[in-house]
Amino acid sequence: MKSLKTFVILMLAVVFVLSVTLAFAAEKQWYVLKNKNGVCSVKQLKEKSPTTIAGPFATKADAQKAKDEKCPKPEKQKTPPGGKKY
Repeated sequence: MKSLKTFVILMLAVVFVLSVTLAFAAEKQWYVLKNKNGVCSVKQLKEKSPTTIAGPFATKADAQKAKDEKCPKPEKQKTPPGGKKY
């Protein structure tokens, strides 16, 4: 009788640990998205979207680094002396 009680308690503990693990795994992750205009952003989602270009990332900082690599900002064209563009 004692071993059955111990077994039931052990199984309940295993089920609890598995459910907690799955709950953490289902948390939102960070993704880098690029819209149809070519603008990139970092969003927290449960799963990839059609506009995802990188991810998932555990932290926003990691996603931001990937965004900077995948979507570099274009350099502005310098205006020549005199302010006239050719």
